[in-house]
Amino acid sequence: MKKIFQYLLFLGIGVGLIWYSIAAGIINPTKLWEDVSNANLWWVGLMVVLMFIAHGSRAARWQMLLEPLGYKPSFINVNNAVWLGYFANNLVPRLGEVTRCSQLYKSDDIPVDKSLGTVVTDRIFDVVTLFILLIVHFIIDFDKLWAFVNQQLSQNQSGGSKHSILLYVVLGIVVLTGIISFIFRKSILEVALIQIVIEKLKGLLDGLLSIRHLKNPKLFLFYSVMIWLMYWAMGYVLFFAIPKFADLPPIAGLTFLVSGALAMILPSPGGAGTVTAIVSPVFVTMYGLSKDDAGTLATFVQSSQMLVTLVVGAVIFLISIFKKRG
Repeated sequence: MKKIFQYLLFLGIGVGLIWYSIAAGIINPTKLWEDVSNANLWWVGLMVVLMFIAHGSRAARWQMLLEPLGYKPSFINVNNAVWLGYFANNLVPRLGEVTRCSQLYKSDDIPVDKSLGTVVTDRIFDVVTLFILLIVHFIIDFDKLWAFVNQQLSQNQSGGSKHSILLYVVLGIVVLTGIISFIFRKSILEVALIQIVIEKLKGLLDGLLSIRHLKNPKLFLFYSVMIWLMYWAMGYVLFFAIPKFADLPPIAGLTFLVSGALAMILPSPGGAGTVTAIVSPVFVTMYGLSKDDAGTLATFVQSSQMLVTLVVGAVIFLISIFKKRG
């Protein structure tokens, strides 16, 4: 019941933001359909190729994280697990990491707590990379980004006092919880459930620390660069599918990548609604697109990538079912 409620909540966020985007004129359904129906599908096909390279690079990098733990699953099994993880995330946000690990447990008998630790490492590198890209982007396009930030700050200035009060309340709860946990730490550690959690955390730690034992750190770095280079290219090549966006500079692809990744923090299936609502105003301010054109671009890129992930993921899922039955 809890999972159903969680899914409906995430779905509601996506649907609500899509409704808001239409009501606010960010998405013009008639114009969107006209532009998308005339899109050059060759560029979409190139995006699919780049997506396979990106996910293949992530699979290869994950293999490297699993090897120090004594596990050597085949590239095909790891790659399938990565695709199924993205497939699950497009259906239920935050489910992808567990799905990846569960799939490897089924195919290669790798304990979920061990592989989950390596997924945590994988995500930590993603967060660090995203932070670096954000800094690089800010340096390269400082004037436009600073104008956008100032515009958003001026719009939200009236709600600043409320946000400050909320921040103090949250910090107070965190500090109070820490004090209570420290005072009663011995009693807490004796609880059976806590001991189980500690054991699981040890498994996660083993996976997290696997980065120290990599045989080829340079290759790991290469795969990391390839993942994010392909992510940038996956968005940028789709600009050329609709002629009026073809003149956007390459830095706009980085803008889409960074703002889109930040939009995914707000959970909705496949970023539906969230990417359009958050990315569109960025492109209006920074690149002078009209509101509905920015909405068309954001919706087209997000929905194209989501559709490919769902189709490929579904095929891999069906193959795994029939393979198991056989």
